[in-house]
Amino acid sequence: MRLLERFRRGGRGAAGRGQGGRGRGRTGRTPSFGEMRARMRTERAEARLLETEAKIHQEAARYRLGRRRAG
Repeated sequence: MRLLERFRRGGRGAAGRGQGGRGRGRTGRTPSFGEMRARMRTERAEARLLETEAKIHQEAARYRLGRRRAG
């Protein structure tokens, strides 16, 4: 009977809900192979982007040093 009473009152709402034993975000499903592959592709692309950015900064520093000596 108490279960039916809870529904009649409209429940406890979002604020009154418990998070369960594991906590929020830990009860998700296992990612599929395609999702994991996409994540790895994204991580590799980010790593390449960071490498490129570091090379650009190094080249710019060399260029600035060279221009100071010549000028």
